[in-house]
Amino acid sequence: MYGRKIRFLAAGRSSPFEHFRSSVESPNHINSNDAAVGNIGYRQSWWNIESLTGDLLALDARADLKLKVEARLQQLLDRSVDLTWSQQGLTLRISSMRGGGSYPANHEASGILQLVGLLAAIHNDEIGALIIDEPEVSLHPQHQAFVLDEMERVAGDPVDRTKKLIIFATHAPSLLPLRSEQDLPHFAFFNDISEPPAQIRADEFIPKSTKLKALIARLSETHRMAMFAERVLLLEGPSDETIITQLARRLDWPLLARNAQVLPVTGKGEFPEVAKIFGLMKKQVGVLADLDALADDNGLVNFFSSLPGAEQAASRRGAKSIVALDGDLRTDLGAFMVKYSEAVDRAAKDYPDWSAGAPPDMARKRVTLARLLTAPATFSAESTSSAIALSQRYAALLEMLGDMGCFFLRAGAIENYYASVPVADTKPSAAASEATTFRETDVAALNNRYADALKAVRYIAPARGVEEARLLRPKLGAAITAVFQSMTRTTPADQLNAIAKSTIGASAEVFSFENLSTTDQLKLEIAIVSPLFEMAKFPIQVSHGQNINQILPEVLPFTEA
Repeated sequence: MYGRKIRFLAAGRSSPFEHFRSSVESPNHINSNDAAVGNIGYRQSWWNIESLTGDLLALDARADLKLKVEARLQQLLDRSVDLTWSQQGLTLRISSMRGGGSYPANHEASGILQLVGLLAAIHNDEIGALIIDEPEVSLHPQHQAFVLDEMERVAGDPVDRTKKLIIFATHAPSLLPLRSEQDLPHFAFFNDISEPPAQIRADEFIPKSTKLKALIARLSETHRMAMFAERVLLLEGPSDETIITQLARRLDWPLLARNAQVLPVTGKGEFPEVAKIFGLMKKQVGVLADLDALADDNGLVNFFSSLPGAEQAASRRGAKSIVALDGDLRTDLGAFMVKYSEAVDRAAKDYPDWSAGAPPDMARKRVTLARLLTAPATFSAESTSSAIALSQRYAALLEMLGDMGCFFLRAGAIENYYASVPVADTKPSAAASEATTFRETDVAALNNRYADALKAVRYIAPARGVEEARLLRPKLGAAITAVFQSMTRTTPADQLNAIAKSTIGASAEVFSFENLSTTDQLKLEIAIVSPLFEMAKFPIQVSHGQNINQILPEVLPFTEA
């Protein structure tokens, strides 16, 4: 590349040092000699060694590069380095600037070794293109940020010898150089091994909203994790984030196990643009919005109705389109509020209003829609049939939008679902107080109270967490069938277990089979003997002729897909 080297640093780049630091090659043996790597004959091809060895060879050959690296090590860690050749190879010794003698690199923290190699590669002007797999390996988060700064200082067009092309793969949010919307095209997102990575083109998306630009600029490390997720659930604010994450934890519905992340945005107006950003990253995107995002305007409805699959979602329920149904419902809701104005006003006074500060007409429309969706029969007697009919049509609309990943808190806002009226000064404090009650609250009660919110959670994380029974059930079923086909009334236990092992391999060691047969009936007792699996309904007894397709789901239950 322009007469310069292409350098790749592997994720296991410190491996040449490991047998000087730990028992990686044989039990209970660590090479106690000073760490020595490389060979003097490799100095002319150092860039082809994909470990730290190559960069140490380059450091040894160039005093200027060594000084460049040492200046940064002294600034960051009060360390200096010394390279010497021995019969075993190149040795690296490290000295503290605070005094004391030098010591071999194998006595230093692995992160220091990583820094030496990374800084040498970053500042080596012989390198025109630098490719790093997981630069964060072993690095303290602050040192990760330092390495990112150093990379950004030299990143650029390799035609300029002071610059180089830098490409790195990372799992570390702190290593994402995302400070404005203009940085988005610099990222490639790998979501599935069977699909090419997604990349946002510079001309593909320009955020229109200043709030959205501000959101990108202030994304915390937690929120940056959404860029690593396969699925992203957008929420309106920190209160929703607190409730959703703690609710999922209480209900044993781990979002992270499904590679899902929740991300609060700056308000309902930002949902379409943020959803579009993550859509361009090829993420599955869901939205859980307050009801005013449906009552006030059709921006969110229009966005989701434009996505692939929206037409099919509408046709499955006999509608022309989602947008058309939404438009009809807005017209009919207005007519309902005019025709039954007194009933609407009475109902609005009694409903907990989550939209403080909204214009009166807007607030009235919001609470009317909330009551229609949650308790349509509570309007006046003369309006009940119309309210129920309108509610059913809205339910169809919400089902269509739910198919597309768009969900609404039908009662209004997340605060409308709390067990008691919030007394905290701020919404985040009130959410935290509500979340503390989840541990003592019955799971069924939480499922019922937060049913609207949980629809979004189950959409974005469609399967539950780790379910060991999902693996155990088919293996046990195969073993039971094979054992019954081969056993007699007197077959000993060790032979039964041998049959099971020949059928399902080493997995049979999880179970033990005992012969409880009588003269009239073949019968097994099966226990789980591994201490790693605790199944409350074991041991079980199964007779020949019983339907194991009915028995096993009862003793090894899991969530059906």
